Amino acid sequence: MKTKLVTLTFGLLLVGLVTVATGKSTSLISGQSLTELGQYSISNSDEALTLGGEAVKTYELKYTNSESPVLIGVKKTKKCMNFVVRTDNFEVEYVCNKHVFGVKRISREYQTVNSDLINEMMNNAQFYTQRVISQNPKSEEELLGLIACYFPSLIKENYLAKM
Repeated sequence: MKTKLVTLTFGLLLVGLVTVATGKSTSLISGQSLTELGQYSISNSDEALTLGGEAVKTYELKYTNSESPVLIGVKKTKKCMNFVVRTDNFEVEYVCNKHVFGVKRISREYQTVNSDLINEMMNNAQFYTQRVISQNPKSEEELLGLIACYFPSLIKENYLAKM
């Protein structure tokens, strides 16, 4: 009887561990954005962004208070990584330049959204504030977390509610 109980307990424990392990692989990073969009989760995307004719590693960023996901394409450079952050109606780049990580307007070669629409939706005060987010390059996961927290502030509130 004790053997059956131990075996059953061990089996349930093993099933629980496998469930937790597979649950972690679906969401690589999660946290609180401290914006009205709420908590975020970042996972690998099935849809790859194409930047400059090259398919790049792509993540999907989801917020609890938003229906549409945000795609983040990672373009590796010699010294760091650049991130193209894209929704259906808005896009920017987060880049590393001379040991500084921050936002910039999207390069023309990567742009898919009309500039006038981006300018209309952009919170310019936040854009200038975010030009320097970090002065030391971080790991890819840390940079993704920074993007998840800072990105919603770039969009004016009246447009953010429609995301």
